[in-house]
Amino acid sequence: MIGSGHSSSGSMLHLISIGASHYCEKARWALDRAAVVYRESKHVVLLHMFFTRGLGAGTSCPKLVMGRHSEQVVLQESPDILRFAEKNIKREEDRLYPSDPEMLRAVQAWETKFGKKLGPHVRRWVYCYLIFDKCSYRMLTQGTPMWERIVAWFFMPFLRRVVYGALYCNKPDAKENSLKVIQELYQEVEEALSDGRPYLCGNRFTAADLTFAALSGPIICPPKYGAWTPAFEEVPAEMAQIQLALRKSPAGQHVINVYEKQRFVVVE
Repeated sequence: MIGSGHSSSGSMLHLISIGASHYCEKARWALDRAAVVYRESKHVVLLHMFFTRGLGAGTSCPKLVMGRHSEQVVLQESPDILRFAEKNIKREEDRLYPSDPEMLRAVQAWETKFGKKLGPHVRRWVYCYLIFDKCSYRMLTQGTPMWERIVAWFFMPFLRRVVYGALYCNKPDAKENSLKVIQELYQEVEEALSDGRPYLCGNRFTAADLTFAALSGPIICPPKYGAWTPAFEEVPAEMAQIQLALRKSPAGQHVINVYEKQRFVVVE
């Protein structure tokens, strides 16, 4: 995938990602929105570590690589990538991080909460249901090079077991506990929106809304979500029932609305 527009660094940037990752979708969305030119390479989970090792701060994705060799700079997390993309946006009303101190604190508080709680629990809940499902091969290999898909095909039983354990899906009541956290966060979002405001921090779209929508993507599956997800009729009936209920909730509808109105908006 190639973003459009320009880069403040004056050179092509390289986004290293995992195709199914909602954190990578968050970074991708911010770069697209700010018209940053970049090249994205998607990798199979676990195999991605061959491409992120040596870039600092562990082997997690996304990573945005700028420059080469001794001049190379690597942004390690999606919030850092959002702040980098922000530098390309000129108008205050288009920025993901408002200049008003009080509003900025609110945006950052939401973003941090979603990043630390919503993202991990959405991922765990989804994989509890799907990692051993036949759809997991397509989910884990989407957008990746052919050689990675071939390796993943042969090592899929191993990949499934490793991912299941690494995400603590094997803990007692893992999916029930994660669903509880997700529902509590959705309730908080609904309370914030209950006064009729269009966005979490008022009348403008911010990093709070982008983060909530992107990290909710694997559950809500909005039409413009930037990664492949199985259709509701293709997943276990219990999972689909919960997904559809969350989708109909005010928080779920906020995700859908934000994607519809903001996902492919480009500002400079």
